[in-house]
Amino acid sequence: MFNYHSYTFVVGVVIFSVMAMGQAQGLDTRWLLQVENLKHEVKVEATIRFARDAATESCMGGTWKRIIVEAKSVQDETFFPLAEPLAYELEGATVTLGRTKICDRYLFLSGKSKESDIDGIYDTVSVGGSRKLGYFTLKRMK
Repeated sequence: MFNYHSYTFVVGVVIFSVMAMGQAQGLDTRWLLQVENLKHEVKVEATIRFARDAATESCMGGTWKRIIVEAKSVQDETFFPLAEPLAYELEGATVTLGRTKICDRYLFLSGKSKESDIDGIYDTVSVGGSRKLGYFTLKRMK
């Protein structure tokens, strides 16, 4: 026999499972990444995929996972390096990705996840503070 508390627990587990599956499904897809400077000029464009394995080369605390760069169509390595190991961390609807291997000169893209895209700010972060370098968008590819 189900009472009210049992029913709400089962419904909660089902909702959590569906949300987790939806989030995992989104990570398996390919994404188009565009990184722009402060004048909104595209400096980097690449197709990436969010991997599930840990980014062992990260200096940052937290649960960082690898990003796989599948293709590059616009590349300015001095602005945002695609050749270096990249990692991401997902906290709720906020996605942060970037270079975490070089300690104290982190390059981060950070933004809120929407239904089929993510957009946000590109910053450099160090012990001395942070500085805005530009903007980015991630669009889920079909």
